[in-house]
Amino acid sequence: MKDRAFNSIEQFVHDRSLLHFQGHKRQVLKSKLKERLARLNLPDLGAYLELLKTSSREEAALLDLITTNETFFFRNPAQFRFLMEKIIPGLEEEKGRAVVRSWGEAEPLSPASIMKLRILCAGCSTGEEPYSVAMALLEALRYPKAWNIEILAGDLSESCIKSAATGHYEDERLKGLPADYLDRYMEPTAGGFIVNDEVKKLVRFCSFNLGSIINGESFPGTGEGFAGFDLIFCRNVMIYFSVETQQRLVYALFHLLAPGGYFFTGDAEALHIYDHDFRSVHDAGCLIYRKMETREHG
Repeated sequence: MKDRAFNSIEQFVHDRSLLHFQGHKRQVLKSKLKERLARLNLPDLGAYLELLKTSSREEAALLDLITTNETFFFRNPAQFRFLMEKIIPGLEEEKGRAVVRSWGEAEPLSPASIMKLRILCAGCSTGEEPYSVAMALLEALRYPKAWNIEILAGDLSESCIKSAATGHYEDERLKGLPADYLDRYMEPTAGGFIVNDEVKKLVRFCSFNLGSIINGESFPGTGEGFAGFDLIFCRNVMIYFSVETQQRLVYALFHLLAPGGYFFTGDAEALHIYDHDFRSVHDAGCLIYRKMETREHG
């Protein structure tokens, strides 16, 4: 009964999150469940399974418990250097040329409709990544106020999203944040620092399941189509899925990018094992992917 109940809980989690447990990850799950049983004073996994089936609150609590939330500001500095020194100036130039070309058309587009940057941070944890991206944009764009910037940041963990939205970080969690950025983009507060409004207004947080992306569902609360992103960050996330799910996610994210958009993965998540249409972009110390063209898959 114990093994059957564990397997059922494992399947329950997978059905709702697509998280895949094998090897040591199954042992970690067992350990987390043992902690949860003790906390709730439940006799066994069978009783816990029945609770899961009837309590959305407990379902959310379990997903919070088993998701990994290790993150920090400007994680993988080489990627952020490439973003600020090459990618952002390149996008700035490309979109500027598009504005000029539009002037020669019978019905020119407004500059505001072109000078947009849409970024998706999938698996954003407690917010350090999307806030880092926002700071990078403010630093690298020549005229940041001329741009309509929207950073959509989602995570499976509701508690992480609530924490991220506050923008509050204790001193020890500011590892990786340059000292001058601390002065420009953070404000001291009781027990640490808080992200200032200039940065915070660029980021929208929402509890979001990557399985929804794979299934083609919209990001909650978006008024426009869930596509056309200039940048997608999905770093240190795919490693928690099966290879089959990883392949489906890579395919889905490719189609969410605008032509010419960039895809950032974690250091251990190179795409060479998958079927994909990205072009690899190498720079000193990092590997990033770019969408150059689309093709129809059968």
